[in-house]
Amino acid sequence: MEGIKAERESVWRVTNQIIEKIEQGEKYGVQKSAVLARLRNSIGKPLSEAEDVWPILFENLPYQFLSKNGYETSEEKAIYTTLQLYAVCMQGSAGSVISNPVYNGSIGMSLRNGRDPEDSKALDRRFGAMITADTFEEMAYHLRQMLKVVKSHTGMIINFPRLASDLLYFQLGNQRKICFRWAQDYYSSGKQDNEQKKDDAQ
Repeated sequence: MEGIKAERESVWRVTNQIIEKIEQGEKYGVQKSAVLARLRNSIGKPLSEAEDVWPILFENLPYQFLSKNGYETSEEKAIYTTLQLYAVCMQGSAGSVISNPVYNGSIGMSLRNGRDPEDSKALDRRFGAMITADTFEEMAYHLRQMLKVVKSHTGMIINFPRLASDLLYFQLGNQRKICFRWAQDYYSSGKQDNEQKKDDAQ
């Protein structure tokens, strides 16, 4: 158990490091818009066929995360998928999606905050499909579609490093635990979220 916890924390750190580099593009000699476009263009491709994103990904991954047999490791897949989702959210968001690694809410909480309570049936159906998905790829597809819908919500906050950590845990045989936690945050009243925001602000 401690090994999995350490692995999740490491994935969190690496994802946060990569996003910081993208956000501070000029400082690291990276063109943010170009990197985001490459990540969006990689959607639907296995990492082995996404040559355009190899530099930003592989220069930041520790050796133990790298594949030794030509197939994506769970760590590579979690981080790669998260970066694609990040790129989708940043497209035309005009600041409406805030990437904040300090925010402690899960992606379920972020999606709830982007949910229109007056017209939530379609989003709720897609959320239900996401948390009952049979495969990682199916789950990621539904999540990506949901984020495209809700990303225009003003001030939507997403902790992308935590999402990467959750996606790793999902792949390690803990689908039900992750989806249960996301569902709790998505369907809850929001009181805890308000308390969390107060805590984060202190």
